[in-house]
Amino acid sequence: MPALPVFDPTTQINQSSHVVLLGAGASRAAFPNGDANGRRLPVLLDLPDCLGLRDALRAAGFASDANFEQVYDELATSGRNSSLKAEIESKVRS
Repeated sequence: MPALPVFDPTTQINQSSHVVLLGAGASRAAFPNGDANGRRLPVLLDLPDCLGLRDALRAAGFASDANFEQVYDELATSGRNSSLKAEIESKVRS
């Protein structure tokens, strides 16, 4: 298993490509009417829509309701469609 890049405490940056998203829909469950502005709180299943990736995932042959974690894992481990993987990573970072 590859090691993660070393965390640089002077810049507070770790250039690791890992993303950790916490929660299990608890925010949405706690606020069913949305945030203070009435906007529905997103959950992990909404990530492709939040990042504008739904069409790109469909074009790559993934089902519109595909599990985002499984899709990314497949892209990362198979080497398939490296341009889509790069697009996902770019949008997550930005």
